[in-house]
Amino acid sequence: MVETGLVDPHTHTVFLSWRDLTYLAEAGYEAVVTLAYTPYVPTHPASLEDHFTHLEAEVARLKALGLRAVIGMGLHPRCVKPEHASAQLEVVRKWLPKAQVLGEVGIENPDSNLEAEVLRAQLIMAKEADLTAVIHTPRNRKKGALKVIVKAIKESGIKPENVIVDHLTPEPALLNEVVEVGAWAGITIQPGKASVHDLEYLIEAAPDALNHVIVNSDAGRDPSNPLAVAEAYDALVRKGYVTEAYRLTSINPKEAIKPLST
Repeated sequence: MVETGLVDPHTHTVFLSWRDLTYLAEAGYEAVVTLAYTPYVPTHPASLEDHFTHLEAEVARLKALGLRAVIGMGLHPRCVKPEHASAQLEVVRKWLPKAQVLGEVGIENPDSNLEAEVLRAQLIMAKEADLTAVIHTPRNRKKGALKVIVKAIKESGIKPENVIVDHLTPEPALLNEVVEVGAWAGITIQPGKASVHDLEYLIEAAPDALNHVIVNSDAGRDPSNPLAVAEAYDALVRKGYVTEAYRLTSINPKEAIKPLST
């Protein structure tokens, strides 16, 4: 594996074991972005504060293994409780100064006006704080979700280059829509999302888009591989895509994630 410099720009390390994190350190990861998400709808806004406190504690856990932690805080669309949405947003506003990125936020149901409003409100917060925003797209109805996301980006006034639209599939038309807006396209190597073969297809089918694509694992609670980024790098190198592998797994994420670009 590459000796150093790998970045995983989308994980949920609160669900990963110490052994998982040790594997990341041994594989040559330089930094890991760990984002907010709970596999349940918090029953009270204060529950979200407890989750953010847990995320803060991840900094020391990763640092102990020589890994740089970039912490994201935000309200995931699956975690929105309609009767508490306004209060939940206030919790995000209160805690965001302690974060380095906004995330994970996004759209799960493209038909939900509430999700669109919550996303737009959080992107405005990210704009005001000059933070990178990591935006979730659902496994299905990505085109519809992307339409809502692009509208929210434009209405919020956030700089598109400060936005990562994640979990995309390597369809040139889908990627081009993100690239044309000026945002980053995130591809997740995970069962049911994308594979290394998809990256190979992307390299051949849409080489001009590579400067705007980053690769991540979304490692956390659901079936996933914490070493997906490193293994993707190795697989691409073996295929002869050395420059492309380094760009997708190190250069681009460092440019996309503001704390890593300085």
